[in-house]
Amino acid sequence: MTGFPASIELASLLLLLVGIGLAFSDIRLSGWVLGWILLSGALLVQWFRSILSYSSARGNVDPDIVEIADDWMGLGFALLIVASMYMMREVLARHSLTEQRLRVISAAARDAVVMMDNRGRIAFWNEAGQRIFGFSRQEAQGKKLHELIIPERNRMDFERNFTDFRRTGQGPVIGKTLELPGIRKDGAEIVTEVSVSGADVDEKWHAICIFRDITERKRAEQLLELEYAVARCLDGADNTAEALRAVIRAICQTQDWECGRFLRVDDAAGVLRLVEYWSVADGAIQGLLAASQGITYGPGVGMSGKVWQSGQPLWIADITKDARALTAIFKAESGVRGAFVFPVKVEGTTIGVFAFNSHEIREPDVQLLSAVRAIGSQVGGFLRRKRGEDA
Repeated sequence: MTGFPASIELASLLLLLVGIGLAFSDIRLSGWVLGWILLSGALLVQWFRSILSYSSARGNVDPDIVEIADDWMGLGFALLIVASMYMMREVLARHSLTEQRLRVISAAARDAVVMMDNRGRIAFWNEAGQRIFGFSRQEAQGKKLHELIIPERNRMDFERNFTDFRRTGQGPVIGKTLELPGIRKDGAEIVTEVSVSGADVDEKWHAICIFRDITERKRAEQLLELEYAVARCLDGADNTAEALRAVIRAICQTQDWECGRFLRVDDAAGVLRLVEYWSVADGAIQGLLAASQGITYGPGVGMSGKVWQSGQPLWIADITKDARALTAIFKAESGVRGAFVFPVKVEGTTIGVFAFNSHEIREPDVQLLSAVRAIGSQVGGFLRRKRGEDA
């Protein structure tokens, strides 16, 4: 036991030197670390009291000295325990208050408020997060954000940026607002506007992301640009045929249709006739266009005839499952599935229709259905002017 006091003195000296070093350094310890240090010190004091009692029982230490030392160490033990418990309680209270404030503020928010911890896992997810992405708080918490809502093609960049952020709290996206694609629970891809900031929690950097779903706004901007593109096609064309082909191509290329046709009303014959078309270089699609040559449609016949008769756009997600699309040109081997037809009008009278097709099954796009009303009027006005010029 003779070496034991010397060992304690050496350990105390080392702890004292470490404490002095921490006091004058830039190192900051979290409340949790300080709490555990205090608790460990209390346990060390208690262990030393036991050693003194053991030594006193064997007559190796003066009982009077042991009694005095035991009293002081008992006081030190109690103080260390109280201090460690207080430190940990403050940490828990601070975390609880922060989370409560965050929940109150974000509960009424229309934007998704998401907090990632230092490992990239979701620590907070508000109600708007469920509305925008479809995942409940229980489903989202504890998951890695990039694996939950970031498209696979963007995940590598996300992880690289987060690796730098977790060390420094800085990064190329911190403090900025940027557009980022997102994935909903149902697999649908949306466009989000996200703002990212950093928060130092217990000496670890957490990221707070605010997501806003701007899918509808971006779609509206795209369709407005389509209307401008159609206007440019009409203004820059030398003749009617060139203008109609340019409009068909613009709609196909921007809206992902594989072919488009324009059928004009033949007032004398009382039918619709194909006059212009455009398509991608696809054998099946070009076969469909070849089959369309010379075919006419009366009012109410096929999709084109129905749109001519009603004056309203018609969208069929899968023509193989809808009798309204049954005509001679749509054969099973063509592989055509999606179809969309809208009227071209002059002063409320339909003078022709645009028809578009795709190999894909395509659900109705409400915003596009609305936009083509303006496009139909644009083209109708152009054709009326050209007819007047030709007359």
